Amino acid sequence: MVTFHLNSLPKQKRIQMIGEFYDVVDSLKDRAEVRLFLKDLFSADEIAAFMRRIEIAVLLDAKYSYRKIYEILGVGTDKISRVHKCLQQDDSGYKIIAKRLIENRKKHLRKIKKEEKDVMSPNSLVKKKYAGIFLLDNLLDSAINKLEENDEELKKEALLFTPSSTFTKKEK
Repeated sequence: MVTFHLNSLPKQKRIQMIGEFYDVVDSLKDRAEVRLFLKDLFSADEIAAFMRRIEIAVLLDAKYSYRKIYEILGVGTDKISRVHKCLQQDDSGYKIIAKRLIENRKKHLRKIKKEEKDVMSPNSLVKKKYAGIFLLDNLLDSAINKLEENDEELKKEALLFTPSSTFTKKEK
């Protein structure tokens, strides 16, 4: 079987091939299409390996030390170093993704906290049944939550809201 090597192509063809790959990714319309495409392109283990690098980038971007990243994720310093080199470049894609991932995690954590608070609230059943009547109350709750929310604390929690962490909540 002949092995394909990108460098065996003329420079213009290499540029065209890589550019078309970017165009293919850019043409995906939503999360469902992205999921289907990546599921066909990569194994679950390969996707997990990519995500681990992104998790490393998130923690490095938040100024965590190599030692602390090792403790949290259980990855070696060689892997951390490779991601760190990419982050030091001006055009690092990791920087873009790290910021967006933290914002997505913060939204997810807010939603979880709101759901937990709603379940624990004795008024939750009444509010659900008479949602229109309690619209103003819901708006007030939302405004109060925004004022009470400490974004720095939520960011710290979002940084460690990683699926592949090697420590449990008990060890925190």
